Amino acid sequence: MLQDLFQNPVVLQRAGVASAALSIYAFWPYIRDILLNRTRPDRASWLIWALLSAVSFLSQAYEGADGSLGFAATQAAGTVIICALTFWKSDGLRFRKEDSQVLTATAVGIWLWAEMETAAYSLMVTIGMSCLGGALTAKKAFDDPDSETMSTWVAFFVASLLAVVAIGRIDWVLLAYPVYVMVLSGGIIVAMVLGRMRAQQPDLPSIPPVPAPAPDPGYSRQQLTMSIMSLERAGSSNGSAQKGS
Repeated sequence: MLQDLFQNPVVLQRAGVASAALSIYAFWPYIRDILLNRTRPDRASWLIWALLSAVSFLSQAYEGADGSLGFAATQAAGTVIICALTFWKSDGLRFRKEDSQVLTATAVGIWLWAEMETAAYSLMVTIGMSCLGGALTAKKAFDDPDSETMSTWVAFFVASLLAVVAIGRIDWVLLAYPVYVMVLSGGIIVAMVLGRMRAQQPDLPSIPPVPAPAPDPGYSRQQLTMSIMSLERAGSSNGSAQKGS
């Protein structure tokens, strides 16, 4: 019965429409928080996603996707808008060293995609390169969870799940992109939760070093006197020994 439900054309169509609508909504709180300077997206991540989501959309369209195509289309349009806002709100155009390395790897991936004749292989390369951008945002979400918008990633997770339902069959080429978005969104959500849990942990009190006891002036003079007396006795003993010889 459950299999018949997921193969019902009406259910698949509604799931595809809901996925596309939720994807459109997911971008709104993120865009709003960027404009309000609450969210600080990673530029390299969104530049990669803007390029590769367009490639994924074209690959799925070439493979004949129907119900899930709206999800890919809204993902491509939304990432391009956020990428533009990210550069508009940035103070400079220079990238960090790790960002430059990821962008270089992405450029190589795009070249591989252009050389491939099979849409399935190009989609796999696209997802692999997109994972690099996802790793940058996940790291940032863990280090600074308040720099990301939780509601956006939750909406992406649900939208990608609905896109999987909208496909209605086991076709790994069509399933690859929504499953990837679901895993990516879930990973960033987990990173944000772990980052907030870490921030809420109380810092362990630092134990101040125990200062060394100050030397006793009287004890020092006593030691010096005893040393002088020992030297004098040693000198007297040597003198007596010499006279006796």
